[in-house]
Amino acid sequence: MSYGLLGMKNQMQDEALQGMQDLARQQQEAEALAEQQKQQQESQRRQAQVGMTATGAMAGASIGASYGTAGGPWGAAIGAAVGLIAGSFM
Repeated sequence: MSYGLLGMKNQMQDEALQGMQDLARQQQEAEALAEQQKQQQESQRRQAQVGMTATGAMAGASIGASYGTAGGPWGAAIGAAVGLIAGSFM
């Protein structure tokens, strides 16, 4: 009789250990996924900021060019700055 109880005890301990190992593995996977998502969001934010900067530069150059040949580069610089600032709020 006691051998049966000892066997059940060992089996329960093994199952508990396996459960703890599974939980630890799941936590590691969840942490890795969260880190990956964080990096992905940061990358998307940077891409949006670069896009806004380029759009601002192009719009500024277009508007600046209507004021003469010297206005184009100044307009591009101002437009890029505005685009960069606007992109940083995203």
